[in-house]
This record gives sequence, structure tokens and C-alpha cells, in this order.
Amino acid sequence: MLDTLYISQRAANAIVADVAPYRISAEALLSINAFIDEFLFFVIDSARSLDLVKIKQSISQVIPTTLGKNAVQEAELELKTYVESGNSDSTLEKTIEITPFPLQKVFEQFRAKCQFFSTLGERGIDERDSKMAPNLYANEGIHIAPSLAIYLTAILEYVGEHILILVAKATEKSGTGVAKLKEVYNALVDDNQIRVVFRRTNLKLELEEKLQIKTPASPASPKYANSESIKSPRFANYLCKVSRLYLFIFINLYYHYFYIKNLILIN
Repeated sequence: MLDTLYISQRAANAIVADVAPYRISAEALLSINAFIDEFLFFVIDSARSLDLVKIKQSISQVIPTTLGKNAVQEAELELKTYVESGNSDSTLEKTIEITPFPLQKVFEQFRAKCQFFSTLGERGIDERDSKMAPNLYANEGIHIAPSLAIYLTAILEYVGEHILILVAKATEKSGTGVAKLKEVYNALVDDNQIRVVFRRTNLKLELEEKLQIKTPASPASPKYANSESIKSPRFANYLCKVSRLYLFIFINLYYHYFYIKNLILIN
């Protein structure tokens, strides 16, 4: 369970209410935050770098849809606003690449920073000073520049808002007043923009277990689709004929071999 959320209950209910007069349950919101957490891990794992260019490329690889492209555009604007605001500190913007790449520790630091900077989170605008951002594993030389964290935070916020709108529509469709786990699952599995990520997550398996959803089994290969055919009389008769044919060929070859051998000995 996440100690801190990317999206708070207050922000989630406000976004959902813009679509329809509904609210989202705490359990459903936690599952959305869990999805965002896994999505962030996929991006960091794909990039394996603290270089912004490589992180942009990884976003396109993890979510190669219009949603991903729009999220990147939104993050570009957010980054530009941050740089032009004069609030950036050049001494904090230095990023050092580490080899081998400490994936888990970098992910944990990104998680902490993105939750800190999230405008949909629990902190107010006065509580998101970049100088106060958590800096996990700093003593190990792992440092993530505020601009990089703000960029990824904007990506997560854009994707999170998209999911909340989907959940609101799924809730409206189901006719319930509160969005629960079922609405979250339906929203994520039905949307072409987000399904490409959702099907990779542990969250999908967890929700299917909780909701007792059985996913359709993969169709059997045509070659082995009907194992009973192997036991059928027609198949047995076919095997018998083939066996006789091979036996006949073998006997003829054997006979000709000794016939030719005897001719050679006589000569």
C-alpha cells in the first residue's frame, strides 16, 4: 500500500464530479494510485537513465498512444513554465548518470518526488518548494533534478486525470453513485489508450482476483485443438495403413539389398 498518494481523495472527487455528480471510493482511488505507481516504474525501467531525452523516449515506448503523446506535450508546457518562473535552482539541476543503473532506488526517489510535486496530491502550492523535496539515497550519489521530477509528475497527472474521467463515465454507465473497483477495472480494460499499460500491471491480476473475473483462455492451437481425434477409429485406421506401407517398403529394400550383395559375391 502506498504511504502517500499521487492523487488525493479531494482532487479525485473534484475531477469525477466535473463529469457526473459521483464520487470515488477510497479503495478505488487507491487502485488508481497503484496503477500510476506501476506506470512510473515501467517508464523508469524502460529508460534506465536520468537523461530527459531517454525518459521521453521511454514514455513513447510504454504508452505508444495518443494519450502518451498528449501527456508529453502537457509535460513540456509544465517544464517550460517551471523554468521560466525563476523558481528553478541551478545547483539542484545537476544529474549524474550512475552505472550500473540502480533501478529500484531511482524509482523510489522518483516516486517520492512525484508525489511531493503532484498538484493533485495532498500538499498545497506553498508546500511544494523544490528545495524541500525529498532526496532519497542522496548519500549514494543518486540525485534527481527537480525539473526532471516535475516533468514526470506532469505525465502522471495527465494520465491520472484521464483515468478518473474514464472511471466517472464507467460509474455513470453502471448506474451507481460511487465509483468502486469494478468501475476502475472496466475503465482501464475498455479504453484503447490505457489498456496497453494496464494489461502489463500486477494491478490487473489483483483486481481480477478481487472481482472474481475470469479472463478468456487462449485459444488452443489448431494442431492440438481436438485431442480426441487422435483416439478416433479413422485416425487409427490411417496409422495402420501408413505402418503397412512403411513395412512393405522396408521388406523390398531389404530383399534388393541381399539380392545385389549375392550378385556381387558370385561375380
